[in-house]
Amino acid sequence: MDAIWNGFFSELSGDMKFYWALALFGSFIFLIQLVMAMFGFGAGHDVDTSAAGGHDVDATGHADAGFSIFKLFSVQSVVAFITFFGWGGVIWGKNGLTGFFAALACGLFMMFATSFILYYLMKLQQSGNIEANDFIGCSGTVYMNIPAGRTQSGKVTVNFKGCTREITAVADDELPTGTAVTIAQQIDGRRFLVKKI
Repeated sequence: MDAIWNGFFSELSGDMKFYWALALFGSFIFLIQLVMAMFGFGAGHDVDTSAAGGHDVDATGHADAGFSIFKLFSVQSVVAFITFFGWGGVIWGKNGLTGFFAALACGLFMMFATSFILYYLMKLQQSGNIEANDFIGCSGTVYMNIPAGRTQSGKVTVNFKGCTREITAVADDELPTGTAVTIAQQIDGRRFLVKKI
């Protein structure tokens, strides 16, 4: 089998080796993402905006899922670009510069398509009637250490309506990562007071 692969790649030009490498690498990462999604890894949606594409709670408690340049260059969209640019190159790469631009067009199309699909999926999952007060009484786990005295904030993950959400929290006593807490009250538009359970 190794001899077949080595023979196959040895006959390819430098450009075609590059396209094949991108195509195989992108497809491999795509399969990993697919398997992780099937087993529920990375399925949670955060209240705090992050690279994971979560929703942010504003002062009124409503979520914001606006499209931005950061969502355009998400991990999923970059993997889509690499994969389809690579396979486009495998298909049309022998046509020189024309093949390169065809492959580039495939990659860019899939990058934008993936970004907009993820954006609209998040909008569908967004619940417009979620209020910040709805978190009060929920239990959660400290995700990022919370200093004592309510002066500096940390992060708490909360199980809310079947999803894991992240909120900014303060506490009277220092709460290390992993501490089980309950959401006691809303301090201001973006922070909540939590207490150790």
